[in-house]
Amino acid sequence: MKIILPLTILLISLSAHAADKTMMKAPFGNPDDVAYASTLWDEMNKSGLNKMPATLYVGGPPHGKVREVLEGKINGKRVIVKRNYGGEGVSVKTVAANRSKYLKAITVMAKREAGYDSDNKDWFWAKYKPNGELHANPKGMLLAGRVAKGMKVGCIACHKSASGNDLVFIHNKEANAEVTIVK
Repeated sequence: MKIILPLTILLISLSAHAADKTMMKAPFGNPDDVAYASTLWDEMNKSGLNKMPATLYVGGPPHGKVREVLEGKINGKRVIVKRNYGGEGVSVKTVAANRSKYLKAITVMAKREAGYDSDNKDWFWAKYKPNGELHANPKGMLLAGRVAKGMKVGCIACHKSASGNDLVFIHNKEANAEVTIVK
């Protein structure tokens, strides 16, 4: 008994230490990311990036069947806002007639400070619901921050295939309509 108790305490201590080492901060959905996403949403509303209509075009997964893209700057940093539309009867014509009925998500790429995520050009990613709340993945992680960093699917994995070496697809005129620039 005298030997078992100290060994048990040692094992518990080692397990806790190992858990601390392996439980690094999640690359997305953590409190800092959620707070930044909330501030970004507010700034998008103030700047008009979240209100101004843009050119609608036909899209596909993982974004909506109809989309519109705006680009501008917030605090001197580049921000790309993609509104994603879907649902029964969605088309460019039906969305133009009633955007709020078909709006399913607002996906955003926002440049952060140098060193935020150098591997991925310092982009911050967020997926909002139309009311400004964040969407969550099937595991319940909020979609804000370095979304799906290091994974085989997700925002960063998909955008790594974009031409232009900047993770932005707007260079591909065949896949995207004109981007509305908000100044």
